[in-house]
Amino acid sequence: MIDLLKLDDELLKELNKKNKTVYLKSSTDVYNCYLISKRYQEEKETIFVVTANLYEAQKYYDTLSNINDPDDVLFYPADETLTSMMALGSPEFKSERLYTLKQLMTDDSFIVVTTMQGMSQRQLKPQDYENSVKHIYKDHTYDLKDLTQFLVYSGYQHSFTVEKPGEFSLRGNILDVFPLNTEHPYRLDFFDDLLEQIKIFKVEDQRSFAETKHIEIAPIHELFFTDQMKDNAIKKITKHFEKFDLSEREQEKLNLDIEHIDLRQKLDGLSLYIPFFNETETTIIDFSKTHEIYMIDVHKMEVNQEHIKDDLDTYAITMNGRAFLSIKYRLDLKDILKHRHIEIDNYGFNNDKGHDLNVSEVNNYQSNLQLFYSDMIDLVGKYSIYLCVKTTHYLEELKSFLIQKNIPFERQIGSERLVYVIDVSSHGSFISHNEKIMVIDESELFNYKVRKAIRYRSVLTQSTKIRHVDDLTVGDYVVHYDYGIGQYVGLKTMELSSEKRDYLHIVYANEEALYVPMDQIDMVLKYSSYEGHKPKLSKLGGKTWSKTKASVRMRIKDLSDRLIKLYATRDHAVGHQFSKDNEMMESFERDFKYETTKDQHKAIIETKHDMEQPRPMDRLICGDVGFGKTEVALRAAFKAVLNQKQVLYLVPTTVLARQHYYTFKERFDKYGANVALLSRFVTQKQQSQIIDKLAKGYVDVVIGTHRLLSGDVKYKDLGLLIIDEEQRFGVEHKEKIREIKNNVDTLTLSATPIPRTLQMSLMGLKDLSMIETPPLNRYPVQTYVVERQDALIKEAITREIARGGQVFYLFNQVKGIEGMVKRLQKLIPSAKINYAHGKMSREGLESVISDFIDHQFDILVSTTIIETGVDIPNTNTLIIHDADKLGLSQLYQIRGRVGRSDRIAYAYLLYEPHKNINDEAQKRLSAIEDFTELGSGYKIALRDLSIRGAGDILGAEQSGFIDSVGIELYMKLLEEAVTGESLDKPKSTQIDEVYAPRHVDPEYISQDSARIEIHKRISELNSIEDVEDLKLELTDRFGDLDADLLLYMYEKLYKKLSSKIGAHKTIVDLYQTTLVLTMEASQKIDGKKLFEKAENFKQAKVRLSYLKGHVHIQLITKNLKQHWLYVFDQFLESYIYQ
Repeated sequence: MIDLLKLDDELLKELNKKNKTVYLKSSTDVYNCYLISKRYQEEKETIFVVTANLYEAQKYYDTLSNINDPDDVLFYPADETLTSMMALGSPEFKSERLYTLKQLMTDDSFIVVTTMQGMSQRQLKPQDYENSVKHIYKDHTYDLKDLTQFLVYSGYQHSFTVEKPGEFSLRGNILDVFPLNTEHPYRLDFFDDLLEQIKIFKVEDQRSFAETKHIEIAPIHELFFTDQMKDNAIKKITKHFEKFDLSEREQEKLNLDIEHIDLRQKLDGLSLYIPFFNETETTIIDFSKTHEIYMIDVHKMEVNQEHIKDDLDTYAITMNGRAFLSIKYRLDLKDILKHRHIEIDNYGFNNDKGHDLNVSEVNNYQSNLQLFYSDMIDLVGKYSIYLCVKTTHYLEELKSFLIQKNIPFERQIGSERLVYVIDVSSHGSFISHNEKIMVIDESELFNYKVRKAIRYRSVLTQSTKIRHVDDLTVGDYVVHYDYGIGQYVGLKTMELSSEKRDYLHIVYANEEALYVPMDQIDMVLKYSSYEGHKPKLSKLGGKTWSKTKASVRMRIKDLSDRLIKLYATRDHAVGHQFSKDNEMMESFERDFKYETTKDQHKAIIETKHDMEQPRPMDRLICGDVGFGKTEVALRAAFKAVLNQKQVLYLVPTTVLARQHYYTFKERFDKYGANVALLSRFVTQKQQSQIIDKLAKGYVDVVIGTHRLLSGDVKYKDLGLLIIDEEQRFGVEHKEKIREIKNNVDTLTLSATPIPRTLQMSLMGLKDLSMIETPPLNRYPVQTYVVERQDALIKEAITREIARGGQVFYLFNQVKGIEGMVKRLQKLIPSAKINYAHGKMSREGLESVISDFIDHQFDILVSTTIIETGVDIPNTNTLIIHDADKLGLSQLYQIRGRVGRSDRIAYAYLLYEPHKNINDEAQKRLSAIEDFTELGSGYKIALRDLSIRGAGDILGAEQSGFIDSVGIELYMKLLEEAVTGESLDKPKSTQIDEVYAPRHVDPEYISQDSARIEIHKRISELNSIEDVEDLKLELTDRFGDLDADLLLYMYEKLYKKLSSKIGAHKTIVDLYQTTLVLTMEASQKIDGKKLFEKAENFKQAKVRLSYLKGHVHIQLITKNLKQHWLYVFDQFLESYIYQ
C-alpha cells in the first residue's frame, strides 16, 4: 500500500533539505503515517514522530505498526510533567521506554513514536546504558557477590521467590533473576564460581522448562548508578538546594527523595534527578546517530507548554515554594525545535510558508453506499481510487454495487487512474489532491472496525501470572478440620525420639496452643472471609466447633440436594431445540465490530451448542466488566429470534436496561427484528402497548428491569431468558425467575469472579463459561497512589477533558458532596460538573447517570453507588478522594470502570496529605500501589470478590455459613458433599510410627512459607513418580536435596500406600521389615496377585505369611543398597497400581 504514494518532485526536494527545517501543511494523520512509512522504507534511517499528547501518540503508534513491520515501530510514552514532579511514574511506560532505548542502541533504524514530553525528557548517557548491560554466558565464571551487587546497582529488589520483573533471589548456589522485557525469569545454577546452567522457569510453579546459553541483564529503571555516582549526585543535589530557602513541605520531599536514592528505593519516580547524574542534556535523540524528526501540530504543543506552566504554578503553591521547579529535567519546546525537523500542520492554520500537501479526510459512510457514490462519481477517471475491503461479504456487496452503477473496476493495482477494489486493509482513508489518489478503508465504507492487534511490549511482558500459593504468614487465621479457627504464629522444629519434626504453632481462644505436625498439614486450611472480617477463635476441647461444622454440613447437604434435584428435573425437562446456524446468523455475527477473544469465542460456541439440545439450557457466563459478555447474549438472542421465539432480557437497573436496549436495537434493526424496552423510563401508555404486543408476539426481544416479572406481562412464545447479575434481584423476583426458567433456555451473566474450587464443584451442577481473556489493545490502567494535591487533580482532569473524555470523581460522603463539587468548580471553572449519591431518588440518580452517559457534563462526583455494569467507555480518568478508606475489592471494582476503550486510562488513588494513616490502611495502600495486574493487591481483591461470588452463586443464606468456617473449609465440605468422601475418618488407634525426620531444614529453605508449601506438597505424594517429580522441582529451585528430606518423602508415601492396602503396624528389625495388615484387609487382599508380585519382585526378597488372621509382608533388608522405605514403596506400588 505504501507504494501508492507517488511523492511529487517539489515535496521530495523539500524533504531532502538536510540542514533546514521543512514546513508541510493541510494533511491528515493517516496520510502522515503513509508519508512517514514511505520515507522510512526509502531512506532506511530512524524517524522520530512527535505528537502533542499521549492520546495522539497512541493513534500514530497503532497505525504505523499496522502499515509497517510491527518490530520496526517503537513507542516512547512519557508521564505527564506533574506526575513526574511528584515522584510518580508508570511502570508500563518505563519498561516501554527502556525497550525503545535498548533497540535504538543496536544502530538499526526504527520509527519511534513519542510525545513532546518524551522528546524533552532527559536521560543518562547512551554510554551509561552500554556499560550497564551485563552479558552472562553458560560455562563462564562469575563472582556471585559481584553479580548480586550488580543487580542491586541496576535497581533489582531482593525477594525470596521471584514473581515479577525487577526481582532477584539468591539461595545457596542458585540465583534467580527476572529482567525487564523478558517473558520468563532465569535461574542461574552455579558450582562455586562456574555457571553450569542457565534455566528458564515459570513464575506460576517456579519450575524450569528450558535452558539457554546466554542472557543479558539491563537496569530495571532509567536511573541507575554505582555507589560512587550516587555519592557525587547526592552532594550536587544538596548543594543545588542550599541556594533556596525551602518550605517545610519542600524540605520533607527533598529528605525523602535523597533517602530513596541512597537506598535505591522507588527509583521509578526519581527520574527528576537525572540532571544531577548526567550534566549533559541527553534526550532520546542522542540514542540514534542519523535520524529525521517529524513534529505533528506544533501549535498544540505550544498550548500544552502553557498548560504545563499553569500546572507547575499550582504545584508550587501546594509545595509553598518553587525550589523543585528549578531542576531542568525536561527541555523546553524551543530547545527541541532547534533540531532540524519536518513540521506538519494538519489544519494549515499556522503556516503560510509551508508546502501544501492538499490532503483531506474522507466521509464516514456507515454502509450508505449511495452517499459514497455521489461523492465519488466526480473523481472517477480523474483520480486513482483504491477501495480496500477485506471482509468477504462486504467485498461482494461493494462489487455488485459498482456493477449495478456501471462503474468498471480492477482487482489488480495498476498505474492508470481507475477504480481498484482490493482485499487488503489500508488502516485508514484519505484523499490526496496533489497526487490524485483516494484511499478508502472498509471501516469508513461499512462502519466495520477491525480492532487491530497492537502489541505493547510492556503489556506483553507484564501479563498476569499469579502463583496460586496461599502463603501462610505469621498472624494469619487458619482453620483446623478438627479443632476450628485459630491464629498461626510460626513454624517450630522440635526433636522427638531423636528425630526432628516441624510443627505449625497455632494459638486458640484463651491463649491455648496447638502444635500440628507438618505431616498433618492437609488438616489445616487458611481461613479467609470478606476483607476486614476477623473471626472469633475457637476453644480447644469445646463442643462448639463440631456443632458449627455439623450445621454447615447440613446446610451444604440441603444445598447440594436441591441443586442435584434441580439438575435432575432440568435434565428431564423438554425445551425447544433450536436449529443450527444459517447465513443470516453468520451475517449478524459479522456485524460485531471487533475480533472475539479466545474465551469469548468458546463461550459463544458452548451457548449455541446448549441451545441446539432438546433439554433447556442453563448456562452461567462469568467475566470481568468489559470482557464481552454482552456479545454472547446478543448472539444467543438472535439465534432465538431466528427460530421465531421471544427473548426476555432482565437487568437490575433502568440505566443498564437503556444501554442494552440501544446496543440490541442497533444490531437487530437491519434484520427487521423488534426490540422493546420496558422500564420506568417508558410512559404508562407505551408500557401497556408493549405488554399487548408481547402477548400477540409482535415483540421479539424485550429488555427491562423486574417490571418484566409483573403478573400482567405475558408472552406468546418465550424461548430464551437472559439474566444480568442475578444476585442483585430480590428473593421474590428470584422465585419468579425460577418459575419462568423451568422449560425456557436460560443464560445468566455475572461480573463477579467465582473461586476456582467452586467452579469445579459446580461443573457437574451448572454449565459454566469463564471469559478471562481481556480484549486486545487494552493497556493496563495507569494507577497512581499519592497524597491529595490540587495541582495533580487539576492536571488529571484538564488532560482528560482535553482529549474529549470524562472523569469519575469518587467522593464517598453524601454530606460534603455538594461542597466538593464547588471546590472542583473553583479549580477547573470551564468544566461541567454534576453529582450522584445513594440518598437521591432512584429517578434522580438514574437521570444523572443517563446524562453523564450522553456526555451532558464532564465530571461526575459520586459515592460508590455508580453501578459496576454501567458502560461509559468515554470515562477514562478516575480520581478517588479518600482511597485509604475503601477496601481492596471495592477499589478493584471501581477501577474496572475506566480503561474500557482503547485509550490509556488513569486512576488516581488519593489520601489526605500529612495524615498519619493507620497501619491497616497503609498496608492497603501499598498493596494498591502494587495493584497492577501482577500485584498482590490484585490477588487479595480477587479472593475477596470470589468469596462474594461464592455467596452470590450459592445464595445469600450460604454466606453466613461461609463466614463461620471460612471459604476454604466451606469448599472442602462442599466437595465432600458432592463426592461423598469425608476427612472425618474414625480416629485410628494405630500408633504413628516415625521412620524419618519430618523436617525441612531452614538451611536448605530459609523462608517459612516456602517450607510450609513443601510440607504440603509432600503430603500430596501418591506414587514414586510424584516423588521423583518433586525431587526434580526441589533440586531445580533450591539445589541438591539432603538424604533426610528424601527419606521424609518416601516415608510419607509409605504411609499412604500401606494405609491403602490396610496396614495394622510395621515392625522394623535389623535384617527385615514386616508390614502387618489388619484382619479386615487380610480377608480382602488378592492373595494370588500378592504372591505373583512377591515372586517377581527383583529389588529384594519378599516373604509372605499368615498368622492369627493377619497377613504379614516381610521385606528382607540384609545387604540392601537402598533404604527399606524406598524399596517397600516400590513393592506396594507394584501391587496397588499395576
